[in-house]
Amino acid sequence: MITVNINQKQHQTTENSSLKEMLVRLNITTQGIAVAINQNIIAQENWDAQKLHQGDDILIITATQGG
Repeated sequence: MITVNINQKQHQTTENSSLKEMLVRLNITTQGIAVAINQNIIAQENWDAQKLHQGDDILIITATQGG
């Protein structure tokens, strides 16, 4: 098991988990979000290939409407 930080909260996952697997496991809607790992934005088409590593700092930003 490895520990990653998602929006400043620790989560555990198995080694070699992908970003997409983690989002699905946490029931995070993938529409309208942007994801950065260690301050690098990950394009949505790369989420399945992006493997998570011990201590990764993941930031999930949700788009909102407003004025």
